Amino acid sequence: MGNPMNGNPGKRVEIPSWLLEKERWDDRGAKSGGTHFLAKTLHRFSEMFENEFFCERYAAKPMLLQRIDPRAKIAVLLGLMVFSAFCSSIVVLLALGVVALLYAGLSGLDLGDFLRRTWAYLPAVVFLCSLPGASSLITGGTPLFTVLRPGFAGLPNGLYFTAGGIAMAFRLALRPGISLSFAFLLLLTTRWTRITGALASLHVPALLISILNMAYRYIFVMSEMADDMVAARFLRTVGKLEAADNRRFVSRSAAQMFLKSHYLSEEVYDAMVCRGFAGKPVSAEEFRIKAADLVFVLNNFVILLALIAGEAIF
Repeated sequence: MGNPMNGNPGKRVEIPSWLLEKERWDDRGAKSGGTHFLAKTLHRFSEMFENEFFCERYAAKPMLLQRIDPRAKIAVLLGLMVFSAFCSSIVVLLALGVVALLYAGLSGLDLGDFLRRTWAYLPAVVFLCSLPGASSLITGGTPLFTVLRPGFAGLPNGLYFTAGGIAMAFRLALRPGISLSFAFLLLLTTRWTRITGALASLHVPALLISILNMAYRYIFVMSEMADDMVAARFLRTVGKLEAADNRRFVSRSAAQMFLKSHYLSEEVYDAMVCRGFAGKPVSAEEFRIKAADLVFVLNNFVILLALIAGEAIF
């Protein structure tokens, strides 16, 4: 490959092979030869903002839960979460998980992504952490299956897992998964402003609502500031950074973020006072209970009664 040079068509210049090589990047922005710290950090920040748009996209759909008054949703979903915390029957807990999955499907949510967000991490970790308590080292009872025979490693009874211990581990894992499912249903099908407005209508203290609003907004404001800092450093970086440079950058960035957040909080408060803020959040939306909301509450009350009856049976 070459081009004529200085008007001499017979003389051709070969492009060096290293100039033709393309740098390979994986889906996380990391170089194939090793992890690129700044690119990976930028990817994580972008995931956070994508998650915000992800929630807004589902909340705008005209599906089942999106049409329900947020006050009714909060009361129903919170009631089911509280019931799951006191439920001891694995069958009833599984039924609650099916109810959450059914509502997710009827609300137009991506079931695969919904299951990944609610069941793939925290319930699995809780189950694994509960397994030692399900063994014969802590819990006695009828062996379900044996891991180590009696007398091995100085254990007179060996090591085995009991049926009651495994059932306990399953209950401990199902409860956070169910609570996360109903919490995600509320967050994915309701805009944040409607949630806080509904909380104000339910006479939740104004101070608590203000704290929730400010914390929610500050997460994204500070994330955007951190994203800008990392992007600026990334554009000024040539070559691969050493681990010590990464640590220094993180520590200095954390200190700068702390100072910026302090000044920003004062500026935000002054701006709110100038716009008439008197310590009480104001919602421009007026909530009204409709017939569909009453039917939704009544149906879930019947479901709750059925689950209570199942708790007594199973």
